Amino acid sequence: MRRLAAVSAIVVGLVSPAWAQADDDADETDESTDEQRFQAFAALGDREAAAGRPRAAVAAYRQALKLRPDPLIAGRLGVLLVQLGKPEQATDHLLDALQLAVKATPAERKRFFEAHEVARDAGAWIEVLLSHAGVRVTIDGKPKNCVGRSSFWIFMRTGEHELRATLDGYEEAIVPFTVKKREDKQLPVTLIPLPMPAPPAPAVYEPEKDPPKVERVVVGGDAKLPKQEDPWGYEDPRPAQKSDEKRWSIGGGPVAVFGVASWMPAVGIVAEGRWRANEYVSLGLEGRAAWLTAGVADRPISAMTAGGIVSGCGHWRWLYGCAIGHIGVINIEFSRTSYEEQSSTLVKPGVGGRIGAELHVGRSVALKASIDALGLTSGLQVIVGQTRLVEQPPVLIGTQIGATWEF
Repeated sequence: MRRLAAVSAIVVGLVSPAWAQADDDADETDESTDEQRFQAFAALGDREAAAGRPRAAVAAYRQALKLRPDPLIAGRLGVLLVQLGKPEQATDHLLDALQLAVKATPAERKRFFEAHEVARDAGAWIEVLLSHAGVRVTIDGKPKNCVGRSSFWIFMRTGEHELRATLDGYEEAIVPFTVKKREDKQLPVTLIPLPMPAPPAPAVYEPEKDPPKVERVVVGGDAKLPKQEDPWGYEDPRPAQKSDEKRWSIGGGPVAVFGVASWMPAVGIVAEGRWRANEYVSLGLEGRAAWLTAGVADRPISAMTAGGIVSGCGHWRWLYGCAIGHIGVINIEFSRTSYEEQSSTLVKPGVGGRIGAELHVGRSVALKASIDALGLTSGLQVIVGQTRLVEQPPVLIGTQIGATWEF
């Protein structure tokens, strides 16, 4: 009864002000009303979660996200879904929260990360590659909204599953597949056209009894007939075909780096240029910078890293692996409001490796995602007075996504 009363109060509080405002101010926009409803549902979800009613909190958070996206509310929804045993519904929300929820407290960001790791242990990401656009797809009997797309990602629990794909004029494709813990993979789905009906029997041709005789004309010498009378005697010049092979590419995108004075992510950007020697080998040069999203050891101390990376990569289909070298700095800056103003910049060269995947979405555009690990020449310590706040090992782990343009 208490829950029903709370929901009724929210509904009355949403509807009554809307009627009153319609009478007092007819020019109020729908956007402000939607924002009020969003705030009301978000607050209701927070209260239900604090009261230990996760299912009611999930319903409120979902109503809020229908009004507008918010990474902080998505993260809270993802944590509750993991608690309710629905990790396959939580991974998208938790990824959004980890990447975009800049207003989250360090404690709440830690809960997002821990919930995401629990969800990842429950299954794997599957990339479904469709041979035709407009295919209707069901997975384990549930429809998937993917019309108009040739590929999509979906997180699935470990175990046996079945995908069915249908399209007018093609045989139904039934693809069973197995999902193993944290083993992301591609699932190609190829539709086969239905056999065409046999064409009608051709009419019987009856030649004329006395076909006309054609006399052969012999032209002597170097006489050359006009093109209208002898079209086969002329060859049109063919333009030289330009090679479609693309050697250079530029690109960029967001990056998250772990190990910058903390295992919390430092978020920033990366830009790269790459030269492709052949189908299997490429060389690249990139620059990246990332800033820690929270204070060091919950203190008013900020940190960032910036540097350049040179890479030599081997390619096989859509996968690639690289040996990388890094030269860069880590900067630690103490807040002037709490400490004597001080900034330390430490040079940190290192070497490591990278593994990634790329998907071409056009003749010249590709999407890329990768993860890399770097071993540095030395670790990092942050000491305040006689207290050692941080002793970070000489390791940087980075993950990035982005797009490249090839030319």
